[in-house]
Amino acid sequence: MSLFVVERRLPRISEHQLEVLQAALTGAASRFNSRGDGVRYLSSIFLARTDRVLSLFVADSAETVRALNEAALIPFTSIEPALELPGPADHEKGQSDDRR
Repeated sequence: MSLFVVERRLPRISEHQLEVLQAALTGAASRFNSRGDGVRYLSSIFLARTDRVLSLFVADSAETVRALNEAALIPFTSIEPALELPGPADHEKGQSDDRR
């Protein structure tokens, strides 16, 4: 499975609308998972200054992520494959594992 970032530009979105967006993505991911479509919704980040929402998914393909977002009825501007970089805690764990 691969990581994907979905970008949305949502000017003037309210906090309540962000909650609705979150619920729609969570519900769509649950439906897709229950039928074995190999996709998980991880989380979203709202960038208020630029009116952007970045949503993270793990999936077998970009097409599955696209289908899930279309089913959730939330407009998006792009779907991009992504690579998660290790954080400091992951890096330290790797070093301690190397010392054994």
